[in-house]
Amino acid sequence: MSSSIAFWSTHWALDIAKKLIKADVRVHNARAIHDDMAIVYVVNHFTRLETFLLPYELHKHLGREVWSLAASELFVGRIGAYLRSMGTVSTKDPDRDKTIVGTLLNGEHPWIIFPEGSMIKDKKVMDHRREFSVHGGEHGRRPPHRGAAVLALRAELYRQHLRQLVEEERHEEVAELLQRFDLDPEDAPAQVLAKRTVLVPVNVTYYPIRARENVFLRIARGMAKDLSPRALEELSVEGTLLSEDTDIDITLADPIDIVEYLRASEPGNRLLENAHHIDALEADARSPFREVSKRLTLRFMRDIYDRTTINYDHLLATTIRYQRIQAFPERAYRNRIFLAVHRIRELGRYRLHPLLEKTYRDVLYEEASPEFNEFLSLCVDEGLLRRENGKYLKDFSLKQGITDFHTVRQKELTYVIANELEPLEDVTRIIRHIARAPRRRLSKTIRSMLLEEDLAVFENDYAQHYSEALSKPQDVGRPFLLAPKFRIRGGIVLVHGYMAAPLEVRALAEYLYRKGYAVYGVRLKGHGTAPEDLAHTRWEEWYESVNRGYAIVKSLTDDIILGGFSMGGVLALLAGARKGEKVQSIFSINAPLQLRSYAAKLVPSIVTMNTLFTRMRRRNLQWEYVVNHPENPHINYTRNPLTGVRELGRVIEAMEDGLSRLTVPTLIVQGSRDPLVSPDSGQGLFDRIGSAHKELAILERTRHGIINGPDAEDIFEHVHHFIERAREKHVPPSAVETKASATDVA
Repeated sequence: MSSSIAFWSTHWALDIAKKLIKADVRVHNARAIHDDMAIVYVVNHFTRLETFLLPYELHKHLGREVWSLAASELFVGRIGAYLRSMGTVSTKDPDRDKTIVGTLLNGEHPWIIFPEGSMIKDKKVMDHRREFSVHGGEHGRRPPHRGAAVLALRAELYRQHLRQLVEEERHEEVAELLQRFDLDPEDAPAQVLAKRTVLVPVNVTYYPIRARENVFLRIARGMAKDLSPRALEELSVEGTLLSEDTDIDITLADPIDIVEYLRASEPGNRLLENAHHIDALEADARSPFREVSKRLTLRFMRDIYDRTTINYDHLLATTIRYQRIQAFPERAYRNRIFLAVHRIRELGRYRLHPLLEKTYRDVLYEEASPEFNEFLSLCVDEGLLRRENGKYLKDFSLKQGITDFHTVRQKELTYVIANELEPLEDVTRIIRHIARAPRRRLSKTIRSMLLEEDLAVFENDYAQHYSEALSKPQDVGRPFLLAPKFRIRGGIVLVHGYMAAPLEVRALAEYLYRKGYAVYGVRLKGHGTAPEDLAHTRWEEWYESVNRGYAIVKSLTDDIILGGFSMGGVLALLAGARKGEKVQSIFSINAPLQLRSYAAKLVPSIVTMNTLFTRMRRRNLQWEYVVNHPENPHINYTRNPLTGVRELGRVIEAMEDGLSRLTVPTLIVQGSRDPLVSPDSGQGLFDRIGSAHKELAILERTRHGIINGPDAEDIFEHVHHFIERAREKHVPPSAVETKASATDVA
């Protein structure tokens, strides 16, 4: 039976395996492969899975049968027969090199070779001199095998020799060379000369790596009661890697064209010039062949590990490896992870795991980060860290890397994960520097970066959407930071309302600043510029603005208060529900749970109709804005985009869903005769909040904008007294009614 028939006859088995493999397998950069390539894939080797999974995945994505080399001990019984039928060749097959070179010459089959030679369970591929070396069993550490480089060089030099023989019409020597590799003298010359030999470095990254009970381990235990410790270790790790919680990233580097590689150096050119003496060159230790194959091996090893998909575990494991201070609060790790990702992204060279790319800011913002917390728990379980008084203490006495090679993935997984990042020298240098940076300096760096970013976002939006008729001066919309130079009592993230700008909350900010608090006046995306900007802004972008402000305040103090007016209060409550105990207290002033306007309920339908009219190219029928008559026309927009009203409704819904999760002291202030927000909102919010420490103040007011104008300072004092009580957690659940002063008029 031919190998092709065998491949397809066993394809059903791979399909069954794929149903068992729940992991998300992704292949990257497959477009780099072209039909004229005779390919040797060189791949890192961490598990036995690569031997079975890679031929299947590469065939599926590239449409060509892939053969591979595998350890001789695998070729026993049914597994051995299966591997042979798949075109897998034993490393001890006497015809191994002839088979590989022959198929590379005619380009019939790509090959997979593992240059590390065996599974590198500890992922330790670099020594103290930063040279590639791997575990070599009882013989100690050794360099990666040069076999893949040797075979690729040999195949291409034979190809170049054949080219010369064909051009010189030396037909007998052409036939002799082809017969040496069992190639047809009639058809093979054109086929061989149409190909080029390339090495394609491939990295396989698993995330997360854990040693856990799994279905494959349970099946194995049921079949054999006396599994060896090594078998138990391999099944606990590799079986878990097949679960639905695992991502497997297979990343192809750009191919290394062997002829181009040889032409780029003097020793390489010498090999090309003497391709007709390939056997002698390879046998002569003084020829350039050995040195070129060694350099080529180092080149593709670097390329393999440069394609590592960087994930949360890598960053945390490496940070902990390099930290010098024993005690780190969780916040210290979060800040360092964020800054490390930011710096790595600036390099522009490395692939980040999609989850890390998408959520690394959430780590800084102290949003829910299950992967982050789960790895810290792993460190605690392994004894590398211990929790004490709200901090993580590193055990500097714990020596890592001393576990037996075949159990290291079970007992020292944090060590293994950190090892995987070692070859990325510029990445580990970034993390080492950040891990050892003093907290104050780190906080200042993050603060400066985010202040600059926040200001740039505003200025770019303002320049893009500026309207002479509708835009206010830049000082109205510019975010601001008020911070005492010396002792800071706490930090307040202060958020303005819908269609408003930071100037709306400036008076309250200055009052609290005079009381000793640092205050950041957030500018919500789409605000402080022009109504057209707001019309194209989603509520998630408003929340991102709040989070940037949160991170800025967090860089100044650990005691963080969230506060806001109107929609700003909605966002403060939402952020508090998501951040939990990381916030000290929250205050919300005239936040809407319901709006007074019945027309607001019609907005989603109107926006849907507008979208339909756009598709029909009937924009003349659209109703996109309504006139707004604000109390503070020098701050607020005078046109209200209906898409903005829709987003306001959505953020209110998101807030309402989280109110029961609010656990920190919370103050709700509500004007009794608010013309915009239903006065029932205050009581509704108060009732839904889950905190045992909450306060409701119903104030006799006839305006919505009660934080500016007459009696605003009464509100400020109420907020200040609440914050002070909350510092001591002396906030009993209560509702308070306060009558209006005579100066408060509609």
